Amino acid sequence: MAKRVEEITLGIDACKDKLDIHHWQAEEACQVTNDRDSIEGFLKGLYGPARIAVEATSNYHLAVVEVALALGHAVYLVNGRQLANYRKAVNVRNKTDPLDAWLLARYLDREAASLRPFQPQSAKAQELWALLKRRALVVNTRKQIDLSFRDLHFSTQAMFSEFQRLLARIEQRLRTLLRALGWWADYQRCRSIPGVGLVNAIALTATYHRGAFGSSDAFVAFIGLDVRIRESGQYKGQRKLTKQGEPELRRLLWCAAHPARSYHRFDCYYRQQLDKGMTKIAARVVLARKIARIAFTLLANQQTFRKSEVPA
Repeated sequence: MAKRVEEITLGIDACKDKLDIHHWQAEEACQVTNDRDSIEGFLKGLYGPARIAVEATSNYHLAVVEVALALGHAVYLVNGRQLANYRKAVNVRNKTDPLDAWLLARYLDREAASLRPFQPQSAKAQELWALLKRRALVVNTRKQIDLSFRDLHFSTQAMFSEFQRLLARIEQRLRTLLRALGWWADYQRCRSIPGVGLVNAIALTATYHRGAFGSSDAFVAFIGLDVRIRESGQYKGQRKLTKQGEPELRRLLWCAAHPARSYHRFDCYYRQQLDKGMTKIAARVVLARKIARIAFTLLANQQTFRKSEVPA
């Protein structure tokens, strides 16, 4: 009988210039330059298949993830907030790059059964997500400039015209990518929801195709609009959003919830939340969550939103 090869568990903390790597079974640590040749050389030198925990960063983790997947290793992306909470849970007081690599390896070793390996999207899908984030950066920058110069006598019209042209080019590229990915029909389904505009619909469509969601609850949780409950004995803590996932998608849904109230049923739903004692902000969040659930249902059932008439 062939001897079973034990899967190696690695924790990798990625920085701009280097990777700190911890080998869990061997209890060894090392550093590798954060470039493709060095990463490939290290991974090819392993004596067996590996499962690798990497903290998700802006861009620094991308090279090691791509090389590891190409070589057939399993990769687990760990959210930075989750890792910070895990650090507190296991009473690790210090934070260094080598220690983070050790913590990632431990997290994967102990929690692997409840984690899902990372499944990369196509290059076009990745470009679409990158453009959505770049668009958010442009919008936020324009807003900050507007606020900074509002009380000064400077003309910013030419600058804002350039911003608008840049946004138009980004949105045109987003539409092109949607068609190339075969997601245009799903995009139109999301657009049929009252209050959901071009960018909101693109983001909802891209999110739906990002993973296999078993229910609208899972979809909402992925977006970070699910509620964290804190209760113990007689204590009932304040309920708050988990805010996991992409902040930009939550912002877009928040924005969509305001024009969505032009549809009478959505407005009634919003007012029902106010009648329960919710603040206007909380009621708007609840409506945003409802829009996300409706989008998931439409996409899962390949349906279009149908408005009902106002009852006489």
